[in-house]
Formats: sequence, C-alpha cells, structure tokens
Amino acid sequence: MATFRTYAEVLIPGHPLMKPGRVKAGGGLPGAVLADVLRRAGGVYKASTPLTEKFRDDIRAVAELTSDDELRRIAGLPEVPVSLENCRRLDPQARIALLCRLDVSPAETPRWRRIPPGGIPAAPRSEIDGLLRACRGVRIEEHALPDGRYWRHAGPAGDPGFR
Repeated sequence: MATFRTYAEVLIPGHPLMKPGRVKAGGGLPGAVLADVLRRAGGVYKASTPLTEKFRDDIRAVAELTSDDELRRIAGLPEVPVSLENCRRLDPQARIALLCRLDVSPAETPRWRRIPPGGIPAAPRSEIDGLLRACRGVRIEEHALPDGRYWRHAGPAGDPGFR
C-alpha cells in the first residue's frame, strides 16, 4: 500500500540537506530554527510545509495507480500539516527540516507497466515513471520552502541513501 507521511527531522552535520548548496542560496544553513517554527505556530508543536507541484503530480500519479482516495485528496493540497511532537525535547536552537515522504511498495509497482494496444510500452515520461516501471518500489522525499525552493530525492524503496 502506498503511504504518504510528513515529519520533522533534526539537521545534523551528516544530513543530506546540510551539504553545501542544497536548499539555501548563498551558503546559508538549511531548515529552520525550532524556536522560530514554534513561535510562528503559536507555541503549538505542529507546523505545515508546502508541496511542490512536481511532488503533487507524483502523488496524483500514485493515487491513480493505487486507486487511493486519500492520496488524491493530499495531491490537491498546497501544503500539509507536520507534527513536531518528536522535537519536544530538542534544544530550541536546533535546526530542523520539515519533510514529506511518499512510499510505493514493490508489490504495487508492476501495475505501472501498462502495455498499450500496440504492444510496445511507451518510454518513461518522468523520473517517477521510470522508477515505478522498474518494479522495485519507490521512495520520494521532499523538503520544500514557501519561496519555491526545494530539495528532493527519489529512488528505489531499498535505496541505502534514505533513512
């Protein structure tokens, strides 16, 4: 079953977002300071993060593949809520990133290999299309900022580059 989830993650030095030039132009640190996020949320351990149009298209494609109404609903949202409960014991000055993740199981991906009436499958149209056709499952993670910048990683579900 395809799943979508959101989460907050502490940005430690080895985190992929901490590599130079990932999200912030000009060399600034990525993510946000927890205290600032909490201040904007009125002290509630809940925030929201935007979804890029590209990610929403991916969610929509998987929703069609799996006939999942909840994924269709999510694909229509400009932003999604993120719980910060796992950040309660963190130093308020810790840097965090709000991430979204879409997982498609290997069992679901063979359905993506549609054979047209002519018998020759069309070439993959997108990055996710190619991953789904490989029938190994897919994991897509995204960290989007309100100004339109984002970090995205898409790969097979068993990719060791994922947490």
